[in-house]
Amino acid sequence: MFEFDITIQNVVMTGSFSEGVDLETAQSLLEGSKRNWRRFPGLVYKMKTAQATFLLFRNGKFVCTGTKSEAKGKEAIASFLCLLKAKCLISTKCTFECGVKNLVASITIKDASISLEQFTKQFQTAVYEPDKFPAAVYNLEGSKATFLVFPTGKLICSGLSQPETLKATVKKFCEQLSEKDAIETTA
Repeated sequence: MFEFDITIQNVVMTGSFSEGVDLETAQSLLEGSKRNWRRFPGLVYKMKTAQATFLLFRNGKFVCTGTKSEAKGKEAIASFLCLLKAKCLISTKCTFECGVKNLVASITIKDASISLEQFTKQFQTAVYEPDKFPAAVYNLEGSKATFLVFPTGKLICSGLSQPETLKATVKKFCEQLSEKDAIETTA
């Protein structure tokens, strides 16, 4: 069995504030916020202090992206809530609920390479078009996980919401790669 390292690159969280937000006023008070009502019904705001970007909707629902852990995401959302309160865009009694919607992780399989031609023969639902993109795309059967598979032994995984599930899914996928001889040792 090959060893692997997982690094969470992005945590996407969704949730809602207990109140709605006037987006026109929010745009005028939140420096750097952006909107294009013809194309998208929300406001985009990138926080300077927390590495997070928010999509905020009139009904108080939001998407938070850009953090590297659930805890950092919750911190960013709490900071955003404080900012909205400070700008009087919501009341001081406003609260929020949130949860992780998606994790995006990079995986390095140690001392390994993957023949994408062999991989696509063994994993027949994989899509590999080398003239368009240098990786194969594979939706793991029985899972919400989608992998980008690179010949260097690097993977990108998205579609899962819990770190434990991510680790177990990556382990399962690496075992399948090994069983189907789609992975080889480089050391």
